[in-house]
Amino acid sequence: MLNIRLTTHIGEDGILKVQMPSDVKNTELDVLVLFQATTSPGQEQVAKDHKWPSDFFEKTWGSCADAPIIIDEEGVSTELDDPPEDLFAGL
Repeated sequence: MLNIRLTTHIGEDGILKVQMPSDVKNTELDVLVLFQATTSPGQEQVAKDHKWPSDFFEKTWGSCADAPIIIDEEGVSTELDDPPEDLFAGL
């Protein structure tokens, strides 16, 4: 048994096209198709265009202004980092 996993787009015609390996010719096959949508309809346009959402930069600009990263001639101070054990204290 050979498993082939792929991510593809189904067009308006609703046809799934699967290219088989070149050594599979003139052969009868049992084929099992499982499918799961990879995006919800609202996310589809952003994922398809590979663009930032229209208000992304307006919402995120300056988001680190209240906690700037301080680098001087000595580099980044470890005293400014939160202790690792504090990161998981609430879990």
